Amino acid sequence: MSLQSPSLRRPRGPVRRLACIAGLAAGLAAGFAAPVSAQSARSACLAHDKLAEMLDGQYAERPVAFGLEASGRLFEVFAADGGATWTMVITTPDGASCVVAVGEEWQTPQQLAFDPEM
Repeated sequence: MSLQSPSLRRPRGPVRRLACIAGLAAGLAAGFAAPVSAQSARSACLAHDKLAEMLDGQYAERPVAFGLEASGRLFEVFAADGGATWTMVITTPDGASCVVAVGEEWQTPQQLAFDPEM
């Protein structure tokens, strides 16, 4: 058990990943005199296959949930075995995949049988 205060502990994996992503975005923004455009913001994203490969290789995360938005964007959650870490990714119809959230302790609830009488 650690005697350190929770606020003094070093950030763990997903928190560091989010900080790295935020740092990259800030670096991109600082490199432009004008506000960051949608095109320049997209440069922080990767092709879907490259991002999926990176999440699997560096964090052992694989797709565990997904859904398609009416506009055609694909929302996916990648998680490590047991849900220790997870990453939410949005992929646009043109194939750009961007990390929008990261965290720990992904939980998949058991599906309950649908009862129309309830």
